[in-house]
Amino acid sequence: MASGLDEIPDEEKVSIARDFIMAAPPGEFKEVVNDVRVLLANDTLLTKASSCFHDYATDQFTTVKVGTDDCLIAKEGSLDGAKSFYDPKGSRSFTYNYLKNEASDVEVVDRNEDAEKWRYGVEKELATYLTETYPNHVTAVFGKVEDGEVILNIYIEDHQYNPNNFWNGKWRSSWTVSCSTDGGFGKISGMIKVQVHYYEDGNVQLISSKEEHDSIKMDNVDEGAKNIVEFIKKRETEYQTAINENYRTMSDTTFKALRRNLPITHALLDWDKLHGFQVGRDIMNRYSRLTPCIGRRADIFMAKTKKNNFANSLRERKAGKCSNFTDML
Repeated sequence: MASGLDEIPDEEKVSIARDFIMAAPPGEFKEVVNDVRVLLANDTLLTKASSCFHDYATDQFTTVKVGTDDCLIAKEGSLDGAKSFYDPKGSRSFTYNYLKNEASDVEVVDRNEDAEKWRYGVEKELATYLTETYPNHVTAVFGKVEDGEVILNIYIEDHQYNPNNFWNGKWRSSWTVSCSTDGGFGKISGMIKVQVHYYEDGNVQLISSKEEHDSIKMDNVDEGAKNIVEFIKKRETEYQTAINENYRTMSDTTFKALRRNLPITHALLDWDKLHGFQVGRDIMNRYSRLTPCIGRRADIFMAKTKKNNFANSLRERKAGKCSNFTDML
């Protein structure tokens, strides 16, 4: 008889596999792909599902070593929509292997010189803020000129993976700035995302995001870069503070409403001993039920014994074997 999986069309299997892969928590991409491969048991279907690798890597701002530098796999840096990417800091192209997380075929390419002064100005201004705020940060700043406008795409990523303690976490923010090549007021929009996965004896994920939109003054490169970084710093700090405050409040209200922190004994329950406690309680309950029955039988036995002793003593007295009445007791 065919299993439930065998009855699913191949196209649907591929679609389900893509959904699993796209939902992989940060730092666990290869593990999820390996599990999906086992579920599919068909490498041809897995190859079709692998078309989502590009979308996953660019959405997660996956980091990769290019030479000695950490670079980002970003949507703006994709050269062919598949495996070829651009590193704006080193002005290099490279081929990315998703499963091995390796870069190869590194080549130096020409920059977009029209936007380079703006791009470099923001990259330089960002350095101090990122070093102070994100200990493991990787960033990429892309620049281009289209229809008389400078367009800057800023990507910030920081992560901490701790599989030995069953948790991984990642911070991502992306910002798009556009203004006239002559300067003036520009527009800035962004998205901040936080994702944490905790999986010790369970499976819990925190996924949070916030969008930002505003205008920004950019009369020249130096002023524009400074204002951009100040805006990013302010909004990211506000978001981080709001998250901290939200979970501090939840700890005092929502989580306590779900369950009490400790039992009334104010001690953690040892679940391994619970079965032993139950067995012991059952034994005591059985003993307590048997005790009245045993007591009643003992009383009857003692009464019969005393009665027999009294009768025997009375016969012995009549026969002259007892010296006094107490011998009959």
